[in-house]
Amino acid sequence: SKEVRAAIAGCDTLLWQGLASVAIPGAVINSIVRGARIAVARTVGLPLLVAKWLPTAAGLGSVPVIIKPIDDFVDFVLDNSTRKMMC
Repeated sequence: SKEVRAAIAGCDTLLWQGLASVAIPGAVINSIVRGARIAVARTVGLPLLVAKWLPTAAGLGSVPVIIKPIDDFVDFVLDNSTRKMMC
């Protein structure tokens, strides 16, 4: 029925958005910032301003690079799991 199809589409959208827009990018960006902080802490002689803002800049700068691979990964995972069960 129309209502069932709408509910399935809504669940699929919620799951996709939760993974591709929130959970996975958050974890990836957090790892990048953490790695940059470790690298900055091990680097001698960096100006304080650079040491303070470089990890944040690395995290923000990674966003355009990580979007497409994460979206493709989430599509692949859902296509081969929940979407097969829902259809």
